[in-house]
Amino acid sequence: MEEKAKEKFTFDPGLYNEDLAPTPKDQRNWNWWSYSAMWMGIVHNLVAWEVAANLIRIGMSFWQALGVITLAYGVAFIAIMFNSVAGAKYGVPFPVLIRAAFGDKGAQVPVLLRALLAIFWFGVHMYIGSKAVDAVLSVAFPAWESLGEINVLGMGLNSFISFVVTWLLHAYVINHGIERVRRFELWAGPSIMVLAVGLVIWAVNIADGFSPLVSAPSQISGAEFWGTFFLSMSALLGTVATLILNISDLTRFSKSQKDHIIGQGIGLPLMFLIFSMMSILVASGTVIAFGEAITNPIDILLHFDNPVIVLVGAFSILISTVSVNVATNGISVGFDMTNLYPQKLNFSRSCMIAIIIGALSAPWLWYDNTNSIEAVMGAIGSTMGPVTGIMLVDFYFIRRKNYDVKSFYVRDGAYSYKDGYNKKAFAAFGIGVFAAFLGLIVPSLSFLYSYNWFLGVGVGGLSYFILMANNRSNLINTSDQKTTQEKTTIV
Repeated sequence: MEEKAKEKFTFDPGLYNEDLAPTPKDQRNWNWWSYSAMWMGIVHNLVAWEVAANLIRIGMSFWQALGVITLAYGVAFIAIMFNSVAGAKYGVPFPVLIRAAFGDKGAQVPVLLRALLAIFWFGVHMYIGSKAVDAVLSVAFPAWESLGEINVLGMGLNSFISFVVTWLLHAYVINHGIERVRRFELWAGPSIMVLAVGLVIWAVNIADGFSPLVSAPSQISGAEFWGTFFLSMSALLGTVATLILNISDLTRFSKSQKDHIIGQGIGLPLMFLIFSMMSILVASGTVIAFGEAITNPIDILLHFDNPVIVLVGAFSILISTVSVNVATNGISVGFDMTNLYPQKLNFSRSCMIAIIIGALSAPWLWYDNTNSIEAVMGAIGSTMGPVTGIMLVDFYFIRRKNYDVKSFYVRDGAYSYKDGYNKKAFAAFGIGVFAAFLGLIVPSLSFLYSYNWFLGVGVGGLSYFILMANNRSNLINTSDQKTTQEKTTIV
């Protein structure tokens, strides 16, 4: 009977291929340690380190910075936990799940937006990794820095070669699909902790104990502090806002709901807190040692007159950078771009296209501008927030935690709406984005931009709930019947 059911049902080739199909039960093999190690790889990266260390640079005390970090990643953890459930339940990636809210054609808009952001971060992290390669080669070859006098595409020849090496390493890891990514994460994720622990020991030693590192007074207070506090929270959330949205790309491989909950519970809030604490301790140490807060650990390493320290530290940074890139941006763009053209693209091809475009974005020309990066992360939070809010409201309140899986892969299913677009989802998205950016648009309301991610999630989600309220009776009420996944086996 099961084979007969399969023969009668045909998936639309524009909505379905092997990478987008629900992960079969026997292939959901990620256990709690897989998710813990994955989050170590995601957390332990230079962008997260620099954003946290920047809190010291802008004048916060250790305890103020710790408060921002704890609250920001606590919120991120809650959002990720709620958005993880659907992926683990149905084994379906984000580009497919989002069809329920935006329509089978309309979903391409948030998917494309997420793909573009993933490509942006691909370029950024490849550039960061290339700095680590450059540091290693400068120690190994005394004449290496002299190559910097030869200009290639706006950077020295030494930097160009380092970028190419980093690009090739990314290509090697992602070229053989999702399982290579998982195996790489198991050992790459924890590796940078060796460097982080070493830098903390150095900071404690240079300060003659922990007390000077944590007792330095704040340089900002009152209204200025609170504005900075929430704006910094938004910047920290910006480092994970894209992953909050597409976490189902990862939880679709979970053995059970319990596995990803335990694994992410260990790997996300705990590791972010520990790693960020290390970052702000080290940043406080650089103030004592060098008279200013140095936010990039590669720059700190170059202050040491010890080739072994530079080599080991730079290698750890390189591995962690590749780790976070393939675990977040690689997996996301692999499924996102495949969704755009499933007849021709698959996971590996999509990732290769992404790293090519990421390289062409020339991050070496603009990344080192701190103000630009903070503005970009704020914009990411403002655009990803409304989509996250809509997605959560759709699953928990509109669909009552049940999806009709078969309808994800046909043009005339429950999620086709009119001509494949749910105009109410787009209206809610527009309202949410407007609310998130309102502080930039209206000068007198500039304080609102400090809460851009929260406004995007809240206003976008609430608007969607209100707009869809009249449609609920017309939707398939899957809470009163078995889901299609229980009726039909999808291979």
